[in-house]
Amino acid sequence: MSINYAKHEEEFHGVFKLSNGEEILGRAVLTEDNGETLVFIQDPVSVSFITKELEDGAKVMRGMGFHKWMQMSDEEFYVIREKDILAIASMNKEVTLMYDTFILGSEGMQNKRKQSRTHAKHSGGYLGNIEEARKLFEKIYKT
Repeated sequence: MSINYAKHEEEFHGVFKLSNGEEILGRAVLTEDNGETLVFIQDPVSVSFITKELEDGAKVMRGMGFHKWMQMSDEEFYVIREKDILAIASMNKEVTLMYDTFILGSEGMQNKRKQSRTHAKHSGGYLGNIEEARKLFEKIYKT
């Protein structure tokens, strides 16, 4: 598959269908590297669709939400190879607005978490420091 039809070196809000079936959204730039297109994607998210029948049974409530693509990583930036992508499309305006709002909200939450962390006292709970441990390990290694 070749994604050369897409504009390279210009940032855009994209939807990416991966060969493993995942669909991710994010701000991206396509670039060429040794004849292969690479996608540099920032703040990728996955989409969850929710459908729930209301109690009266006559109405159905539908919605969607975003969640971080790689839940266990703090990275904001990823590289995806051309061979792992089935299709690329631009986000429509409504989804772009929801995506940007989600990213701004999650950045705000990260800043709040950083500010609310309690800082341990200099010696609180530690048996030593890294410099002392390094000296001890060097001494053990040399003997």
